[in-house]
Parts: sequence; C-alpha cells; structure tokens
Amino acid sequence: MSESSPQESAPAPVFVDQSGLRSRRFRRLGWPVSVVGAILAAAMGSSLIGMQSAAPTMEVPPEPTYVPTRGPLSPSLP
Repeated sequence: MSESSPQESAPAPVFVDQSGLRSRRFRRLGWPVSVVGAILAAAMGSSLIGMQSAAPTMEVPPEPTYVPTRGPLSPSLP
C-alpha cells in the first residue's frame, strides 16, 4: 500500500481552457440542437396521440376446398 504524503500535490490537468471559448462554443451549438430535438419529440408524440385507428382489417384467406393429392408438402404415398 502506498500512502500519499501531504507534500505531494495532485498532477496538473493536461488541458485547461482558461478563456472559456470551448464552453461557449458548445453552449451556442447545443441550444439549437436541443430545440430541434424537442420539436421533433413533440411532433412524434402528437402524432402518436392523434393517431386514427381506422386502418383496414386484414382478412384471413379462406381454406382451400380441395386437398392436393401430390405436391411438395404432401406425404409421399407408397
């Protein structure tokens, strides 16, 4: 176990943005992107809420009236 002595200080960060330019740039870019995302989410939510359920029903095809005697799915006869 290594114990840190009180004289050792934490290592200095590799990159420090003293001017704050990077933070401002991301903030300026982040607001329009988040507004567009909120508008798209609201549009998607409103389309789900206002959805009409008058879609046509799918009909089940009728059963065939004949039974095939020979075919790829019929059992082989002796």
